[in-house]
Amino acid sequence: MTTQSADAINAPLVTPIQPAVVIPPDVNETAGRLGVAQQLPQVIDLTRQIFGSFSRVTVSEDPEFLGDDHIIFHVPAQGTIDEDLDKSEQWGRRLMEIIPRSPQVYLVIPEFPS
Repeated sequence: MTTQSADAINAPLVTPIQPAVVIPPDVNETAGRLGVAQQLPQVIDLTRQIFGSFSRVTVSEDPEFLGDDHIIFHVPAQGTIDEDLDKSEQWGRRLMEIIPRSPQVYLVIPEFPS
């Protein structure tokens, strides 16, 4: 039989609070137009899980194909090129679990310090 001390029983439940994410209006609009607005919070969580953070989220339109928009998560480079590529590949595989029909909607671009 195991027992718990009164301190362990009465200890407050601590829940980490993530900093609020401010998604620019053009990103929200693009996500809605692409039909992935509901998945955006999951992609934010995925990006944090793999990369720890991201510096910004932007929309990029392919100049050769009108309407070919992408939501881009800019992430800080953290390790070697190989390590960052491994994280990017892991991100892409797990993204397919969230948005299987549209693998080109989100891209991750490592940002290297200048």
